[in-house]
Amino acid sequence: MYEKSIENIYYLGPDGSNTHNAMLKFLELSSIRVDNKIAEKSIKSALKNLEKDSNSICILPIENSIEGIVRETIGIFLDIKDDKIHILGEITLPIRHMLLSKSKDKTKIRKIYSHPQALAQCSKFLYQNFPDVELKEVSSTSYAAQKVSTEDDYSIAAIANETCAKLFDLNVLSNDINDEKDNKTRFYILGRFNDCVENTGKTSIILSTKNYPGALCDVLQIFSKYGLNLTYIDSRPSKRKLGEYLFFVEFDGVKTDENVKIAITELMNFVDFFKILGSFKIYN
Repeated sequence: MYEKSIENIYYLGPDGSNTHNAMLKFLELSSIRVDNKIAEKSIKSALKNLEKDSNSICILPIENSIEGIVRETIGIFLDIKDDKIHILGEITLPIRHMLLSKSKDKTKIRKIYSHPQALAQCSKFLYQNFPDVELKEVSSTSYAAQKVSTEDDYSIAAIANETCAKLFDLNVLSNDINDEKDNKTRFYILGRFNDCVENTGKTSIILSTKNYPGALCDVLQIFSKYGLNLTYIDSRPSKRKLGEYLFFVEFDGVKTDENVKIAITELMNFVDFFKILGSFKIYN
């Protein structure tokens, strides 16, 4: 484990959010000591503070098993100007939505607040149990719970997690209301100190291929050639010209592995842009 003392950890808030829970779990599993836990209103503001604060780390969502990749998080990697910032670790948490309210009676609920993703992830439950209830989108599940807790209205409810129920002293009207029960989100931990030096872990890279037919196929064959299991691949526009794409790739193995080093050397023959985002430990 890392043995490090950090002044600040920035995370996508507010308190009670899934990222807040992931941050607490990461600190429990790692040996990192943090003086201040600071909630940020956006992914961009968390990154901005990480760049300004040399003795800090940051935790952000990267992928949900239902909704897919968090494109804003991928996008920030291209905006990072400090080459010392990289991925230090990854943690995955189960996402369990609950229906919370001041009321103890589900039949009294007339309006439900939550983040758009949470509402979408509970759409079957809502259709079957609350077909005529008004659904209101807000910025986060934790804000929804906070809103319900501060209003003197027993006809409103929020879709949020167990932490929010405890944090805002709300009743759990229904538990595990996700349509898909295996709903998980994984998070990246970003910082400046040394990469994972263990024999097991993952590596994330961003690359763009040279412009010729079959270029991406040639790149993918290199991973196969050196026995590197791809755990994720996604594309996004390069923002430089129409039709040009960057590929975000994750694979099992760390950059100190001999087969990883050889594969990366060979990849250079097929790419116009290449950046290692980090070799990191999985905290689960």
